This record gives sequence, structure tokens and C-alpha cells, in this order.
Amino acid sequence: MTLSFGAHIDLLSSPGPVMLVSVAAIRGSTPREAGAFMLIAEDALSGTIGGGNLEHQVTRKVRDGFAAAKTDAVPTSDAEIVRFPLGPGLGQCCGGSVEVGFHLLDASQKADLLATFTQLASGGVEQHGCWITLPVSQNHLRVADADQSAMLSRTFGALRGGVMAHNGADMLCLRLDDAETPVWIFGAGHVGKALVDALAPLPFLIHMVDSRDDYLDGLAGAKLHICQSDKPQDEVADIPSGAHVLILTHNHALDFDICRAALARDDLGFVGMIGSQTKRARFIRRLSDRGLSAAEIGRLTCPIGMHGITGKKPGVIAASVAVQLLSVREAQMAQNQPVIKTASDGIVGA
Repeated sequence: MTLSFGAHIDLLSSPGPVMLVSVAAIRGSTPREAGAFMLIAEDALSGTIGGGNLEHQVTRKVRDGFAAAKTDAVPTSDAEIVRFPLGPGLGQCCGGSVEVGFHLLDASQKADLLATFTQLASGGVEQHGCWITLPVSQNHLRVADADQSAMLSRTFGALRGGVMAHNGADMLCLRLDDAETPVWIFGAGHVGKALVDALAPLPFLIHMVDSRDDYLDGLAGAKLHICQSDKPQDEVADIPSGAHVLILTHNHALDFDICRAALARDDLGFVGMIGSQTKRARFIRRLSDRGLSAAEIGRLTCPIGMHGITGKKPGVIAASVAVQLLSVREAQMAQNQPVIKTASDGIVGA
């Protein structure tokens, strides 16, 4: 698995101080959600907390602190939280406010975060819309997927500032926007190929499965994995927990077999199938006859795509489905985000 943590890895691999800057809490309309973060070095940036003048002011504050620590022997604050109103004074018109946490990483913490991103990039941790949680009162770092089922423990040291209450512990939670959700596409026809193009720039890792070699020829991409299988339905058993499944093969009988196998698993994410309401009704009857429960059948989305988009061209269908998958991904991440609290404002909704 190849994930796009390269900028974080490059920055943390370089010498010099690094400040971890995160959105600790939000009020009203803001450019990014709580948990968004960036890393700031003397001559490099990675990640974003929203861009614009907010990010400019935050970056200037950090680098001014780095410069002062060199020239005046003034130590840079190791941790603090600063509130930024997003109004005319900041040159932004969002109207809300953000509380930004600043955490200066020592050498050990830099090395630890570098190891974490390196392991994530190499596929060492299963993830589907990940968060990194940094406990305030305990000395370890963990990476968990949306189900909090897989984690990586590291030594990270205590943090101060905006934190989140999660499972009875105070934690600073960082949202990994670079983490890519696996999507398994069954069927490399016109719509399947259009989906590969539509999902390529988005936070998804794409697996294309088809029984036809000639349909897979020419498909390529940095985040695309090709699987030729004479029995695509058998590949469902190898799909990682939490992955999304799109079924759009050239054969309704094959669609049914893949659909049945996917719905029989209770650990997959979105399970969608191309088709009409008539196809949906027919499949629901057959799935019920084969012993699937109402709850299992209820996990099927058919037709796929956003309501109100009725175009039938492959590119239109692909764009509609891409938006649908992004919506599902955002909902999953929001559902698994802890409640945020700050010392000044008490409990603040994420």
C-alpha cells in the first residue's frame, strides 16, 4: 500500500526544529475541521489547517519564534494554544474562530512521528480514515483506524493545549487526510475505468478486479492495483475491513455473486451496485431467498450515485459516485471523532 505521507516524512527527516500545529477546537464557520494539522520547519511546510491568512499568520508566528530562539537565546514555547477569530482582522470572512495548538517537537518526538508516518506509508497499519491520538497524560502515541481496532504505540511524551476527551482520557487528535480509504471496483468497463480516473486525485486506494485481461490492459496509476481473477466473487474474502465495494461487472449473475459475498461480511464499508430500481428489487428477493437477513440486505446501495444526478454517461456516473464515496468517508470520520474540549471554553462540538 502506498500512501501520500511523503511531505511529512521529508520534513521530519530534515534537521532543525519542527512545530506541530493543529486545529484543537472550532466555533462557527471555519476553513478546516478540528483535528486538521500541519508541520512547520524553518524552510518547509507539510499539511494544512486551512490556508489563507490564518495559515500565513500561524507560519509567521512559528518561524519568528524559531528565529528569536537562535538570535536572542529566547526559548520557543514548547506548547501553547492560541485563539484566532476568523474576521476582518485576519483578512478572512468565515465568521467563526479556531483554537490552534502549537507543540514544539523535541528530537525524540520528531523521530517517533517520522517512524509513525513511515509505517503508515508502507502499509504497516490497516486504516480507513485514520486519526493519530496523542494522549496528554500518558507517554505513548497510537494510530487507530475508524473502528479503533488497529493501533501503533510509540513514545511521544506529554502534551498540553487543546485536547479531546476519548474513552476517559485526554488526547490531542490529529486527522490523517492523507490516509486513503481502500475502494474495490468490480468491473473494468466504461464506468469502471471512468471511476479510476475520478477517484485518482481523491483520498482513495483503488483495487480494480475483472476476469477479462483485455479490459485491464492499459489501466495504470500510482494508487491503482490491478487484479485479474477468473472468479471475482472469490476476491471478496481478501478485501480489508472497512473498505468500500463497487459492483459494476458485465454480467448480472456475477454481480449477484459478488454482492452476496460482500453483504455476508459485516465489516465492510459502503457496498454499492450499479443498476436500476428493478434490478435492486430482483436482487433483494434473490438475496432473501438465499438466506441473507434484512440487516445484511439493507447494507446494499443500488442504484449508486448522488440523488438528483441523472446523467448516464460514464464520466457523469463516476463523478456522482466519487462524491457519494467522499460523503460516506467524511461521515465515517466525523462519527469516530471524539468530543473536543478546551480549558477556556469547556466542551466544543467538533
